[in-house]
Amino acid sequence: MNYKIFCDESNHLLNDSSNIMVNGAILIDEEKVVEANKYIKFLRHKHNYHNEIKWTKLINKQQEFYKELIEYFFSSEFMKFKATLVVNKSDQKHEQYNRTHDDFYYVVYFYTLRNFLYRDSQYKIYLDYKDTKGREKVKELERVLKNDRLSEIDFYIIHSFESNIIQLCDLFIGAIGYKNRKDIEKKSEIKKYIIEQIELNCGYEIIGTKPWIEKFNIFRWSL
Repeated sequence: MNYKIFCDESNHLLNDSSNIMVNGAILIDEEKVVEANKYIKFLRHKHNYHNEIKWTKLINKQQEFYKELIEYFFSSEFMKFKATLVVNKSDQKHEQYNRTHDDFYYVVYFYTLRNFLYRDSQYKIYLDYKDTKGREKVKELERVLKNDRLSEIDFYIIHSFESNIIQLCDLFIGAIGYKNRKDIEKKSEIKKYIIEQIELNCGYEIIGTKPWIEKFNIFRWSL
């Protein structure tokens, strides 16, 4: 089988504004990528939505667009989402495991992607461009994943505006991060609405899931 995986991350730096770190990925059958993009473009046209889909730039009057986008993901049989949620990023005891926070970045990515990588399959993994160190991160991530899996894996760095599916991933990880933050007063009605829609479709709170959940899985890091 051939698959594509679209990845995004939130608050992955040690000293940014939140102690919550979320890494997410959407797995999709390669032959279904065009179909998914066409449908998301249809929803964009239907709701006159021309902006990039970003958690930090949500549009209050576009509730129906977000609702139908979320429903489309959950109704599809060819897409799965996996996230790793770290709720205490700055409290990790990296020295006990002989690692740095930079090393931890790859550990989190490994836990996000490991259940998506089936033996004897081919993968194209797309990462959202974050900074000039992207190529170095790709090389290290490739080394970490290929040491553990007998799969053919190719990595690509793209800008989020180039991919509707990365933008959908951004929406999901943004919702997970917001739901699990305890350090802010949650006043945004549109953000709360999107979280409600996700939880309505998956049937549980987005604070963590059982390991065997496949459609919308959240691994809550507890170390």
